[in-house]
Amino acid sequence: MYTILSGIQGLVNLLFLAVVLGTLGISWLYAYRLRDRHNADFPWGKALAIVGFEILIWIAFNFFFEIFKANWLWITIVGVVVIFIILKRKKRKYV
Repeated sequence: MYTILSGIQGLVNLLFLAVVLGTLGISWLYAYRLRDRHNADFPWGKALAIVGFEILIWIAFNFFFEIFKANWLWITIVGVVVIFIILKRKKRKYV
């Protein structure tokens, strides 16, 4: 099971890398076109803030996924029970 979870983590890390590099690439392309066509500056501060936020989410994912890999059985059992309780609770009828 640890091998499967490590593979999933590797694929998600690759996805995060693609998102960060894609954000930087699109920002660079848009900045080039904005300067070329309209002689305007690109808001690099906002773009770098978005990239920073993406990297913080990436770090948080790896932190929590390591915890999940260490305790995957208990976390899965609790998650299934919580989902079951949420789905089976009595719905209120509003008239």
